Amino acid sequence: MKPHVLVAVNGFTEKHMERIQQVVSGWATLEQMNEEAPEAVFREKIGRSQIVVGWPKAEWLAGSPVRLVQLGSVGYDAFLGSTTQDHASFTLCNASGVMSVAVAEHLIAMMFALTRRISQHIRDMHEHKWIRQFEYEEVFGSTACIVGVGDIGTEIARRLRALGVRTIGVRREIGELHPYMDEMYPSSRMNEALSQADHVILILPGNASTEKLFNYNMFASMKNGAYFYNLARGSIVDENVLYAALTSGRLKGAGLDVFEIEPLPEGSPLWELDNVIISPHAGGRSVKEFDRFCQLLLNNLMNYRDGKPFLNQVNYKRES
Repeated sequence: MKPHVLVAVNGFTEKHMERIQQVVSGWATLEQMNEEAPEAVFREKIGRSQIVVGWPKAEWLAGSPVRLVQLGSVGYDAFLGSTTQDHASFTLCNASGVMSVAVAEHLIAMMFALTRRISQHIRDMHEHKWIRQFEYEEVFGSTACIVGVGDIGTEIARRLRALGVRTIGVRREIGELHPYMDEMYPSSRMNEALSQADHVILILPGNASTEKLFNYNMFASMKNGAYFYNLARGSIVDENVLYAALTSGRLKGAGLDVFEIEPLPEGSPLWELDNVIISPHAGGRSVKEFDRFCQLLLNNLMNYRDGKPFLNQVNYKRES
């Protein structure tokens, strides 16, 4: 029996689906469905599929014939600690690399908006005010600490180095020298790395080991007047401590794309801060996102067909 490929990605165009059909032709069947379909419909279709593409819930896969799940996201938090994982017989691949350029550019946009006071100028513009700010900063010659040196962290470092920024990377183990990092620190020395940075950029995965990792002690390790950016997961940051750091002056500003609760509640005090830029978990969005995702899927479909190793395979059992 031919394997069945279920694609639940509304962002794929007719052209994308035609490319997928060409790759599976002759060895697999293909079906596209609405990613917002009811759970019962999803479960029924998953129950007769070997390959699932999109954002299926982990519990929907229990007892299914699925052998490969290609996620449309970099994060796979929902699969960590799931009851499904202990008995899972499927390979899980994420979309690492698909959104790296977009997130890196989003970060750079936030950095310039904060240091050049663009947010304040936009507010003034709406009130027809011609007011120069007291201070305008340059990123040239500053130091950025990138916490999490994967594909996204690498793309961020590549751009910062081109802007004349000194880059410090933090990851679990240093390993080999990094081409875009001036220095590398292991996670055990994160506080030391943070203390040197004018800009602290958070690009870590969300899991049990990183939950509220950025607490009072972490923020206390930072320079007075540093900028903080979170484009990773809201669960990694204690938002009460972050708010206190932003209102006390310890942090000069923040660019935030992710939050503990999403959408960010209307009553969150973060909305009221003039030194904060908020975006709705949109850092990875791009007009090129689904082209890259489609290419990744095509490569993994061919790898499935040919019995080759998958791209972006994640060991979600180990990380839980």
